[in-house]
Amino acid sequence: MSRFQNFPDDRDIWKEIETVTTCLRLEQCDSEAEFLCQMFQHIPQDLQHRLLVMTADHCEDTMEHCTLLLLLLRKFPQTIATHGPRLVETLLTAEKHSHPGRAVNGFRRLLACDALPLLGSAVVELNPRLSLRLLCKAVEFYLAYIQLPQDMQIQNPWDRLFQIVELIGKKLGWELSSLFATPWNREAYSDRLQQYAIAHSTGMCDEPVVRQLLMCTIVVLLRILNEHSALISNEEAMYCLVEAFGEGIYSSAESKLKKRKRDDNAGIIMTSDNDYNGNGLAMAVKLWDLLHNSDYLQRELTKLNQQLRLDNWLNLFLTDLAMYKGLYHEVLARLTEGNNLSSNLRLASTCFFLKDYKGMLEYIILVVNSLPTTLGKISHNLTVPSSRHLHYLTLARFPILQYCCRLLLLAIKENFSLSGNIGDLAIGHALVLMQIDWPQEASILTTITERILNRGSFTYPLFQGYVICVDILEELTYLWTEHGGGVSLDITAGAGIIQNRRITTRGADKGVREELKQAMRRQAARDGVEPLDELLQKFIINEQGAILHSLIIQ
Repeated sequence: MSRFQNFPDDRDIWKEIETVTTCLRLEQCDSEAEFLCQMFQHIPQDLQHRLLVMTADHCEDTMEHCTLLLLLLRKFPQTIATHGPRLVETLLTAEKHSHPGRAVNGFRRLLACDALPLLGSAVVELNPRLSLRLLCKAVEFYLAYIQLPQDMQIQNPWDRLFQIVELIGKKLGWELSSLFATPWNREAYSDRLQQYAIAHSTGMCDEPVVRQLLMCTIVVLLRILNEHSALISNEEAMYCLVEAFGEGIYSSAESKLKKRKRDDNAGIIMTSDNDYNGNGLAMAVKLWDLLHNSDYLQRELTKLNQQLRLDNWLNLFLTDLAMYKGLYHEVLARLTEGNNLSSNLRLASTCFFLKDYKGMLEYIILVVNSLPTTLGKISHNLTVPSSRHLHYLTLARFPILQYCCRLLLLAIKENFSLSGNIGDLAIGHALVLMQIDWPQEASILTTITERILNRGSFTYPLFQGYVICVDILEELTYLWTEHGGGVSLDITAGAGIIQNRRITTRGADKGVREELKQAMRRQAARDGVEPLDELLQKFIINEQGAILHSLIIQ
């Protein structure tokens, strides 16, 4: 050490010192490094301190200089007040010159992961403006890092971020800082933020209140969304949020005013075919609404959004938010930029609820033309007792086809009562569509049989091509018998709607009757053999003109 003090420009000495300081920073040491670390520990502490300071000052590489200062602060916490602010300033300046516009870089990482936890836990006075700036830097870093493919270099990034919010928040005198010291529980965090907002409802124009509510809420909101996204889509399955169906919402007897009042007051039911029902979205929506409690809060949110570059985090959420709130025109505006399976599925859903059935059919055609190869399972959660129902649909062949068929079925159902060919066409299409998840829509078959009985006849040229469900075939065969009502069934033998050859059962000779029985048997034999997904896919694509003809076009 005396040699170092007497000859500070000796290159060999600096080389030895660099070797020692490098070993001190290693997490795992070999025997030689371990020896050098122990040797350093035997040097008097004041000399250790001086050695690290001089080594840091001597270092020409900025990153190396900063890591040495960090080593100094860790070994000598009492020096944080002296060297901590200097380290922060160096890191900010170095980042500005070396990585402008990039949130994830080496200097920012040292700041967020190493320097700020040290400064936050030490008795160091920080300028409030600087503290807020540093907090924003850390939040931006962690949010950007979390969105990158995980290299696992930073363990538990959310917990680390929350630690920074707690430490810097405490220095800023934030009441909510203590919340971030508690174990993560999205319900508890969300409730606490709501309580704070209620308690300070008269202070939503005060900068200190707005500042901490905004920053604390946004990090909690994004953690909830991140967790929600991981739960709703993973390696096993992907899901897509669609508006599903509530029992009783199609009652025409209910006045629009009464229905609107009921809808406004009723809760939204959320379901999925996963163990997780997606309620994280509802929680995120509440927090988002909290951030819009005042004009001032909204303006500050807009600024923070730009500062932290939150668009990547919020774009999908804002579409889900519009869907959650039933803002269908906004959903359309947000989705028209995308042209993928998920977007087209949601566009079909939105068009249905806007009663734009032509648009709905166009998007359904796009969806059905790009079905995934994964089969998936039929959903049993598409209809629940509610006025509004959102569902996370599995992005697999059967669930997607089932949902598209349900949209078409419910749209076509409005046309059952029309007289003539349109009514029969609507009924026929419904018979085809309800097969995908039979007997889930068995109640519609009851409605259909009543309509057919009242008319006394049923004509559907596509019948033999697409109706193979045994239960449906048996029901229609029964209607044809004298005991069942003696209904006349006009069924075209071919699959094209313009073909004219008919099998007519009323007043027909014995040969024609036998031909119909044989035709029914042949179709019944296809049930359970012919893949329903392929049958329905072919029907929707090949018969789209006939389907469009049966829809009520607004």
